Amino acid sequence: MVNIDPDPDWSYDPELDELERLSNCVVDLIEIGHLDEAERKCLELKTRFPDMIDWIERSAAVQEARGRVDQAIEHYRRCLAYIDNCPDGFDTDSTEWYRSQIDRLIQPSTSDEPN
Repeated sequence: MVNIDPDPDWSYDPELDELERLSNCVVDLIEIGHLDEAERKCLELKTRFPDMIDWIERSAAVQEARGRVDQAIEHYRRCLAYIDNCPDGFDTDSTEWYRSQIDRLIQPSTSDEPN
């Protein structure tokens, strides 16, 4: 039997676990179409974890699911501003992902064009 020592730098953080659970819950609620409940969970994220980016990103997803493209774009822009102000823990891929979401929402879909 192999004995694997746990990472000495890792420790369980119940607050971060709750943040992840709540954040993922929003995604699940969007997927099943429970947008009012998803929005309430975003507000809970904002109240409980106001200094984390999760509530902003999840709010963008809810607004997009509601068809409120301008509001979704604004939330994604707020995510970019958050990264500018708190760059620790974020890399170029994070910034690029938010920019790609904004670009995707700004550009009209080619599938919406008449044939």
